[in-house]
Amino acid sequence: MTAAIRTLKIATLLACVGWIAPALADVKLTTSVQKMERVASPDGTVGTRLVPAENVIPGDDVRYTITFVNEGKAAADAGSVVITNPVPENTHYIADSAFGSGTSIQFSVDGGKTFHPANELSVVRDGVKVPAQPADYTTIRWVFAPALAPAAQSYVSFNARLE
Repeated sequence: MTAAIRTLKIATLLACVGWIAPALADVKLTTSVQKMERVASPDGTVGTRLVPAENVIPGDDVRYTITFVNEGKAAADAGSVVITNPVPENTHYIADSAFGSGTSIQFSVDGGKTFHPANELSVVRDGVKVPAQPADYTTIRWVFAPALAPAAQSYVSFNARLE
């Protein structure tokens, strides 16, 4: 076998190995919690600012932010980044607070077994099926629709009230 043919076979084999085992996306998550503090401005309007959640008491509102970054060498496929986060114990979800640019958001009322848009959720109270309320939500799921390029990051968030 000539050196040129041997080199071509090795190059072909290496190309096939690269195709069979492509570089993978490696998405890492970090979660932060901040207290939502109400502040009055000089004109009397009330706003909110985020501060470290060092001292929180029942009745306080907090924001959970889940940041995700692709630390891999390849893009995460479109729709493949799925973040599922339980609503923490001793809190309840605040209506319409879930956010995630480029995501579809669904909720669960059964501990994360099934997910649906908020307007499709129901629970049984006193033997009667009724629309679920935000306080019934146990888990939130975000599906990030676009591909996530290497080194790219984004975030999702939701607010909850401490019981």
